This record gives sequence, C-alpha cells and structure tokens, in this order.
Amino acid sequence: MLGYRNTTFFAGPSYGGLFLDPSPLLEGTQRRLIREYRQRWDRHDVFARPAAAARLHRLSAVSVDAGDPAPPADRAYRDWLGGHGIESLTAIHVAPGGKQALFGIFGPRGTVGPVDLAVLRLLGRQLGAIARHLPASAAGQAGLPRLSPRLAEAAELVASGLTNAVIARTMGVTEDTVKKYVSRLLAETGTRSRTELALVLQRGRA
Repeated sequence: MLGYRNTTFFAGPSYGGLFLDPSPLLEGTQRRLIREYRQRWDRHDVFARPAAAARLHRLSAVSVDAGDPAPPADRAYRDWLGGHGIESLTAIHVAPGGKQALFGIFGPRGTVGPVDLAVLRLLGRQLGAIARHLPASAAGQAGLPRLSPRLAEAAELVASGLTNAVIARTMGVTEDTVKKYVSRLLAETGTRSRTELALVLQRGRA
C-alpha cells in the first residue's frame, strides 16, 4: 500500500535469531539475493549491530542511506547491496507474541525520505502495540479442534474478518446465534479475543 517494491519480513525467537529466519517473506530484488545473503551476509547485516538494534527498539524504524557515514564494519555489506542497486535500507521492528521481527524496505538512494520515515515510525509503534498482545501460542498452533459443520462455517467467516451482522446474513441465523458460535470458538481454540481467534483460524486454514 505504501508503494515499496523491495521488502522483507524476518522473524525469530530473539533479535539476533531473526536474521537466521529460514523462510522470510521476500518481495522484489530480495528474492534473488537471499541465497547469497544466507551464505555470507546475515551476520553482517547493518541492523544486527547492537547500536542499530538499540535505535530500532527505541524508535521503531531506522533508515540508512548511501549518503550516511558507514562504519568500517558495515562497508562490505553495504558495498555488496550497492552492487545490486540497493543504497537505502530501512527496518521497522515489532515483537509479535514475545518473538522478534523486522520489516525491511530496500531501494535506490532516497527510497525512504524523512517524511516516509516519520510515517513508518508511527506505523511501527502502532504495529508494535498490537503485535505485543498477539499470543505466542498462535504462531505455534499445531491445528484446530474438530468442529461441527455449522461451527466450521462460522469459523471460516470469522477468519475472513466479517462482522457478526454479515455472518448472520450469510448463515441465515440471528446475530445472537453468531455471538454464541464465536463464544464457542473462543472456548474451543483457547483464544481470548476475536482478533486472536481470527489469527488462529487463519493460520489453521493456511
């Protein structure tokens, strides 16, 4: 939605561990660079440095551009990216369900300007506030309990993000009945809110 074409999403059990994510989400140039990154560069990532990690935890989003001074330890990594046309590096930090994650945005010099960075910091803080409350168990959910056909239909509609009113019309029942379905789904999945329930259901059908 923000128009960035080269993006990544890495997650892991710890901040240092997220750079070793075996299956990150990749868009654009990053797809063809991931193998070399894995073989040589993950331990040299500029955002893996303690100072960068501290800034990310404090500011939510940090950007490094080709015009910025490069510490000696970062030069080889930045030269490698620069050889592939990547001169602007931005990371947004969140902590979903007790884990650690980074969104990455990459591109030519000036890809993320001062206004964009301010927006990303605001967005990062908002995402961080939401992500902190996601259950750690949701990410490791092995599967869903067996549901009756009617409850399974309700679950599918809840997972799609529909309101109770729309679900009621779709299923041909009252909103009170839908509320009872949602309460049963919360109880059977061990979730505490509709948002958490939708997350678990979406993962269960992935």
